[in-house]
Amino acid sequence: MQLYDEQYHDTEAEFQELWNLLIESYALTGCPDNWLFDRLEDWKYGANAQRAKQNPTFFMEHAHLWRDTAGTLVGFCIAEYAANSVFLQVHPRYRWIEDAQLAWAETTWASGKESVATYAYAHDTPRRQLLSRRGYADAGESGRMYTFDLARRYPVAALPAGFRIATLAEDHNVESHIAAVSSAFGRATLNRAWFDTKITAPTYAPAWDLAVISPDGEHVAFCLARLDEQNRVAEIDPIGTRPEYQRRGLAKALVAECFGRLRACGMRYAYIGAGPKSAVGNRLYESLGSVEMFQEHCWIKQLT
Repeated sequence: MQLYDEQYHDTEAEFQELWNLLIESYALTGCPDNWLFDRLEDWKYGANAQRAKQNPTFFMEHAHLWRDTAGTLVGFCIAEYAANSVFLQVHPRYRWIEDAQLAWAETTWASGKESVATYAYAHDTPRRQLLSRRGYADAGESGRMYTFDLARRYPVAALPAGFRIATLAEDHNVESHIAAVSSAFGRATLNRAWFDTKITAPTYAPAWDLAVISPDGEHVAFCLARLDEQNRVAEIDPIGTRPEYQRRGLAKALVAECFGRLRACGMRYAYIGAGPKSAVGNRLYESLGSVEMFQEHCWIKQLT
């Protein structure tokens, strides 16, 4: 079958195609071989939205499309943040185009660069074998995806006296919520401009933007769930706690509460993306009792 590739033009229709491909891919495989939809929405409506204000062609420069002869999107390459890294997103029935995607990444995306990096899950033997054949070396674990079966009953931890859980649909202290996120991650760029863009993402809903509220009314821990109602799965990101309120079990109680709410509205699985083994947050996710953990590895090819 003949395919062709083309530049991403950053139209609403094209973004919807990217989104649909991820949703359909998960429906066919039942596991996160590609990105989940939440990560795509964060790519478009998160911190990159501020970069795009400075560079109007930012998104066009950070994605590339592959289509079949009927014009149907069957895969795309997408760069998240790092200047020399690219993620392959492929419809499960078109895995064979990955070789062409890598060839494009090496000759076009990474043109003039010393190396190119891409990613594969440890369970993805075909991708790992292809990367090895093309001269990539496994640079080790780069991240994790934890899976939680919402049919299970996760114990809800008690909050300290005076603390409570509320959503942004119930408690409208947006400035305190933003301050909690910025403080937890130590990033001043997570500000009101970032928040105002984030909430325009297709699946964002204030009823799923949860927080632990302190006795004085401040947001001190937070988690955001986005729902794929077609596949009955959700991704929870970000999750965090203000530094001065950490080690009190607030985030654990909040995520467990979120699990219960997701189960009550018919979701089947929840996913939480995380850093590699040494990442601090992994202790929390493992203590919650995940069903399965997918390890993502970074693969690097030297070009010069």
